[in-house]
Amino acid sequence: MKRIWFLTRIFSMVLTGVVFAVALFTTVINPTDTVETSLFWQMPLVSALCTLVSLIYPWEREMSKTEVIARTLVHYVLVNGIVLGSGAFFHWYNPSAIRNIVTMLLAIALIFAVVSVISWKKAEADAARMNEKLEEYQKKADSPKG
Repeated sequence: MKRIWFLTRIFSMVLTGVVFAVALFTTVINPTDTVETSLFWQMPLVSALCTLVSLIYPWEREMSKTEVIARTLVHYVLVNGIVLGSGAFFHWYNPSAIRNIVTMLLAIALIFAVVSVISWKKAEADAARMNEKLEEYQKKADSPKG
């Protein structure tokens, strides 16, 4: 159940970032009067694929700093592949124009960074809360019964 909540939270953050990126693209970077309706199923699909890639992180054990860095880099490369590949497949951008690719890469980097920071902060807060509860439990267990 914990993984489902995690994936749901990541999916909602990724989809929110994608919606903001599309809004920025269609109003500022490449202004358009209309947006194709197919975009409304493409965005959640690509967001779901990017969310599933986050399962590369282990749940049952702690990771070393080196492993965290390596998995984060692999995660980032996979997300870039999914978004750039999907974007080319769905004709979101012109892959032969370097400016479009750079813009896509910047959008991916920004969304990835924001989602990662929020996730890390949430995990940090959860760990602190769990440590606090454990400390309270240990104090109760160690105190003499009166």
